[in-house]
Amino acid sequence: MKFGNFEILSIVENSFKIDGGAMYGVVPKIIWQKFNPPDHNNLVKLDINLLLIKTDGENILIDAGIGDALSERQKKMFGIEKRSDLEKKLSEYRLTPEDIHLVLLTHLHADHAGGVIKLDKDETKRPRFPNARHVVQFKEWEEAMHPDERTSATYFTSNLKILEEEKLLELIDGEDEVATGIKLTNTGGHTPGHQAVLIEDGDNKILWPGDIIPSTHHLRIPYVASVDLFPRETMEQKKKFLKMCSDDGWVLAFDHDLKVKLGKLEEKEGGIKVTDIFC
Repeated sequence: MKFGNFEILSIVENSFKIDGGAMYGVVPKIIWQKFNPPDHNNLVKLDINLLLIKTDGENILIDAGIGDALSERQKKMFGIEKRSDLEKKLSEYRLTPEDIHLVLLTHLHADHAGGVIKLDKDETKRPRFPNARHVVQFKEWEEAMHPDERTSATYFTSNLKILEEEKLLELIDGEDEVATGIKLTNTGGHTPGHQAVLIEDGDNKILWPGDIIPSTHHLRIPYVASVDLFPRETMEQKKKFLKMCSDDGWVLAFDHDLKVKLGKLEEKEGGIKVTDIFC
């Protein structure tokens, strides 16, 4: 899809499962099960959506998915049932991982950053995107390198360190324009170093809020995942983002929605209507 000077391509890297209560927080199951029915273990399915941006001769990837460098235990924990589709999808656009110049990681949880590492034929772990700068907030890197009892299962710390060892890591602090028309901003909320991506070319604007608004079902302010470390920060940031979309016409991208990948928001009586712009 052409979007100003950008070419925007949506990629479903894989899907995974998570406890429904973890995904919808304080919202009662009797409500959320109507739009995302759980299985017999109370797990709900989510897509892992990535965004590929082609601009000025550069290929930029937002998030990297969960990848294939998982142990059997990790696959079971995340409900992974198939291999990553990332390289297959890139090949459909006549690209390889070596053609990616920039990887923007909203945060370093496994379902967003696990895919930065691959397994060679000899089972050696190596960077999947050897020619790319991997841009992360300094706060997020510190969190991932020193996880506590609550966060240790969500970060593949030893894998992430490979980026630093291979000098592919770029740390920023706060707000930064990493390419023409593409800006990162620290949001907090989900994690201390969680960041959003803002893509802008004139009147063409896309907001990638990451796990601040992971799906269309999380547009309502109190719908905040219980895995968010600072839920009140998430709610405040969500209010700002929704106002941006309403007042300034930003398209909103969803990193875990099963149906809508990018949508335009319209306020209607009784709530917000989302129009899928990839339909």
